[in-house]
Amino acid sequence: MTGESWTVRARQGHYQAVDAASDRQTMDYAVEGLMPATGATIWFGAGSTGKTQLLLWLAAHVAAAGDKAPRQWLGADVNVRGHVLVLTAEDLREHVLQRIGMIARRMIDQSGGSDEDVAALCRRIHVMAFLSMDTAEFTEPNPCLFKRGAGGWQPSAVLKGVESFLDDWNARAEDNGRPEDRIVGVILDSAVSMAGFELANSEATTNFLFYLNRLSRRQKMFWAVIGHTPKDAAKKADDAAIERLRGSAMWSTTPRTVVEVRLAGPSEDLESVRAAHPGLTDRDVVIVEVAKANSLGADLRPRALLRDKRGAYDDITSDFPGIFSAAPSPSRGKATLHTPELRRAVLALLATFDGGKPGTVIERDAIRGAFNAAKASSPVLAAISDEIEGKRGKTPGTLAKELADMNKAGLIDTHRGNIRIVDLAADNDQSLAKAAE
Repeated sequence: MTGESWTVRARQGHYQAVDAASDRQTMDYAVEGLMPATGATIWFGAGSTGKTQLLLWLAAHVAAAGDKAPRQWLGADVNVRGHVLVLTAEDLREHVLQRIGMIARRMIDQSGGSDEDVAALCRRIHVMAFLSMDTAEFTEPNPCLFKRGAGGWQPSAVLKGVESFLDDWNARAEDNGRPEDRIVGVILDSAVSMAGFELANSEATTNFLFYLNRLSRRQKMFWAVIGHTPKDAAKKADDAAIERLRGSAMWSTTPRTVVEVRLAGPSEDLESVRAAHPGLTDRDVVIVEVAKANSLGADLRPRALLRDKRGAYDDITSDFPGIFSAAPSPSRGKATLHTPELRRAVLALLATFDGGKPGTVIERDAIRGAFNAAKASSPVLAAISDEIEGKRGKTPGTLAKELADMNKAGLIDTHRGNIRIVDLAADNDQSLAKAAE
């Protein structure tokens, strides 16, 4: 701190870039190429794609200590070690602890550790679950981190309390000669429930992220902020991630890095994965990819993860190198949008009605409602529209077209206005190809 205004210092020449001629500084990453050691990183995606679980898995990697601690996460070096704080207004404390416990036990099992090692790892992750705090413990009306006052958007008492806790904890760790016990990162779950403003508000968003970036730089830690995909992102399912972000202030102003977390869709070739993992569902493979980065040395390679029943993931990117080699997904409304992945997704949708039993009759409005509810977590379904009227049965890129093709293949009967299931199990590649002609 200089005690001088930036305008005064500017007139004195302090902001000239003369040091750039000889400066050889490198970028500091908490996870090499993926997440800077300081600053706010946004992790966005549709609901139920696994964002929270992914970042709890990250927290376990950062918090792990000792010779057996994993050295990499998502194939990238973990460069910082220490405690991690989880802030959540979406889950109860016991639910978060259950998730962390499952991840910790799996990690320690893989390294050959003991129950004591599991406990040691869990002690290095702090959880502030505001939903689980009673009114004596948490007196604020809500856990929002920013609020609007007479002077504009400012940090709330909650954020100031978090900031004070982080300062005090890390000062004590340094005073005790244990820098390894510093808190090095914060996970915020999520911006939607805790920011304190509508995320389309560019002024509030800019102030919020500017404050977090400054705070994390001063405290020498990262903030990993979980966010949700903008509402109209489904309309851009075939576009690059940055196109789905465009127009949303939260994702396009000042985060250091923006990472998309999504379910695998038509742009991925899952056939070899399905062959190796029979019974794989469309929700089992998660794609993680940097959509935007303001940092030198950013790693833009996509990662493919397989969900593990014990709460974590397996990185299968190197095991299935062809997973990202599928033909580019066509534009919305093209006939070639008709794919095996889409057929399976619509079959699964129909099977939610009375188990898909032959003879089951489903009203078209019921199908439309189930489709719109499912597409929020299914990029495959989100790639087509919910137009279901029979007259749209020849229009590619619509639910009506998919149902019409299934009618031709003999899987359903659509001739009497509603949909009657004939035999969903009769589907095969031959019938799909025939229906798509």
